[in-house]
Amino acid sequence: MSQLFLAPEGIFPATKDAAGNPIKKKPATGFTIPGTIQGEGKMAGLPALFLRLSGCNLRCMWTLPDGNISICDTPHASFSTDFETLVSTEDAVRKILHNLGHISLLIVSGGEPLIQAEGLTELIKQLRAEKPDLMVALETNGTIYNRELADLVNFFSISPKLKNALPSLEKVKSAGVILPIEPENYKKLQINIRVLQQYIDLCKNSPGKDFQLKFVISSKAETSELKRQYLDQLSGWQRGDIVLMPLGSTPEELAQTRLMAMKTAIENGYRYSPRLQVTYFDGIAGV
Repeated sequence: MSQLFLAPEGIFPATKDAAGNPIKKKPATGFTIPGTIQGEGKMAGLPALFLRLSGCNLRCMWTLPDGNISICDTPHASFSTDFETLVSTEDAVRKILHNLGHISLLIVSGGEPLIQAEGLTELIKQLRAEKPDLMVALETNGTIYNRELADLVNFFSISPKLKNALPSLEKVKSAGVILPIEPENYKKLQINIRVLQQYIDLCKNSPGKDFQLKFVISSKAETSELKRQYLDQLSGWQRGDIVLMPLGSTPEELAQTRLMAMKTAIENGYRYSPRLQVTYFDGIAGV
């Protein structure tokens, strides 16, 4: 029996458990119905149900324009997994099915979902047996590839990391977090051009699949870096596949970068991404 490690919010926003019984606690959205909307990228605004897995191979920590540190916006799924839960794929499938309603999009996020590729592959197969038309979107940092899993996914939201996301001793001390390996070792894990090209090639050669390369930026100067480190080394992408998203996991942090990212996207012909979950729900977990 396959199992999955889930972040604290797990399958969200939900109003029923795996047995189909009502959950007493209201969803974090404040709604009395399951589901939310995708807040970022090409699919922004689409009704969706989320599955958030626990665990990540990176530990992203950005420096904001004001000098403060902004760590991964899902730290409970990456920096600390103390509150993760282990569930069977069968129970996860049942809970998802009980909460989909008219929603036709499941977004699998993390952490880094590819760490649990085997269990995730089994989950999607079981879901498709019940709902063949279910669309599955996968959010990944683009450093790990699994062909069997990728064949089951409709949309890949790939977020390659820039230099500003690398942890350092200074950032770790400022944020008060603990890393499993030395900060400098993350540099060699952060970029995998071969893996990114595999995702792009799969989408180009597979009808019904699409992708986006979503870059979190904190300054206009980072566009030169993303071109040099990524776009100049990749083929098969178009400008509409490149998404610039402002750094920030709170409204106050976004205020420092939002207009810069928007202007930079316009200047380069890229897509700008809002962060609607931050705008409307202050970026709290489970929305």
